[in-house]
Amino acid sequence: MKNKIIIITLCLVSFCYSEENIDPKNIPHYVWDSDSSNIGPAVIWFQDWTDYTRLFIKSTNGSELIEKHPYAKTDFETEYLNAKEITKPTFIQLLGNIEWTNEQDWSDNSINLFNWAVDRDQNWTYKDMDLSGTAKMVKGKLHLTIKNYDKVIIDIISGYRKYK
Repeated sequence: MKNKIIIITLCLVSFCYSEENIDPKNIPHYVWDSDSSNIGPAVIWFQDWTDYTRLFIKSTNGSELIEKHPYAKTDFETEYLNAKEITKPTFIQLLGNIEWTNEQDWSDNSINLFNWAVDRDQNWTYKDMDLSGTAKMVKGKLHLTIKNYDKVIIDIISGYRKYK
């Protein structure tokens, strides 16, 4: 019984006095949800592998209406069999390897530059293109900007997701 009390006391003391170990050279969080964005609600995911990092951005930026075919049958007695118009969401989804231009520093207001080799694009707009980007932390928020030469494609301010 005495050993259990000692072990519980040691665990509580170590828990109370432990510090959060954040290395400013590592990305503080991997999954981010946008607070404000020029492409609609977005999810940013830094996939950190052993020798490279991939960046995944997904956003739902609207919807499009798919009309029913003019000759579609609409006289079924059961309603669900009849043709009808469908609203389909439109996505922006980009994925590719990033190469950091400078050494990463995720302390407040430090700018991290990177080149992003996009190898997957939902809309085939930026597939197999090299884009440039900047990422910085400001008061716990990730400010991410992606450019194609001088044109800003994506500008997002996001907060980290507490769970994956």
